[in-house]
Amino acid sequence: MFAGLIVLSLCGFGWYLLVGHSWNVAASNIDDTFGSMEGYTAIVYDGVEHPVDADSDVALPDADDEPAAPGLLSAGGSDDDAGHSGEGSGAGFGSTVNPAAGAGAADSRSRGSGVNAEDAKASEGGTGRGTAASDLSGTHKGVTAAEAKESYEEKGATVFSLDTDDPGRYEEGVILKKGAHRFGVLSVLESLPARLIERQIAYFAEHEVDFIVVLTSDKEYLEGVEGVDIALSIHDEELFVMGETVNGTFFVDAPDEGSVGVILISPSNVVSAKVIEEL
Repeated sequence: MFAGLIVLSLCGFGWYLLVGHSWNVAASNIDDTFGSMEGYTAIVYDGVEHPVDADSDVALPDADDEPAAPGLLSAGGSDDDAGHSGEGSGAGFGSTVNPAAGAGAADSRSRGSGVNAEDAKASEGGTGRGTAASDLSGTHKGVTAAEAKESYEEKGATVFSLDTDDPGRYEEGVILKKGAHRFGVLSVLESLPARLIERQIAYFAEHEVDFIVVLTSDKEYLEGVEGVDIALSIHDEELFVMGETVNGTFFVDAPDEGSVGVILISPSNVVSAKVIEEL
């Protein structure tokens, strides 16, 4: 009988972990729908233009076209968010020196400043990524991260945006303080030894960040790496649209260009994701 009680207790605990977590995610969706987001943090980011599969009917670029090398993105980064209080960059390990890393910093430890990315996109009248397919039809212009940010702020959430247009700006690591949380943001755009990535993660841990967020161009680059809370892939990994948890890391894909991805962190620190195609 005692053994039976232990088994029932273990089953109940497992049921709570599985079902209780789903209830919390459902609660986030309900709060989002009804516009009551006090205590939430929303991380918003523009969708990206995903590469075309070789098996598709769409022609790929000619072999003479030279794609940009991974990790060698534009060094002329822009300010992440006017409302950020960045706290400088981490130890750094990238092969490309990014002078814009930590550009969102507001204190004396900041390593530079730049133009607000969202203001620049707004002035161009688009997402900052060129014309999406939906723009060609003239019927649907898509949605931008700036618009989604404004919407979530109106709902009472704490919001900041990630620059999926230039993820290389996070290559050396940046600490951002937003609301009650501190976020360590890092980009991993090429295959690196796990120990190098974990060295930056250790730097974040020393500075007591609450969440470590990694932007990557391939989910496999983070295999064997511990300590990452949220991983955003700018490559289409065919993950579940609401994200998937793998070995303790919450993985989510950036959506297609013209849409906006959102990562929600509830007051109880439950992480979920969604895609916004229109407001």
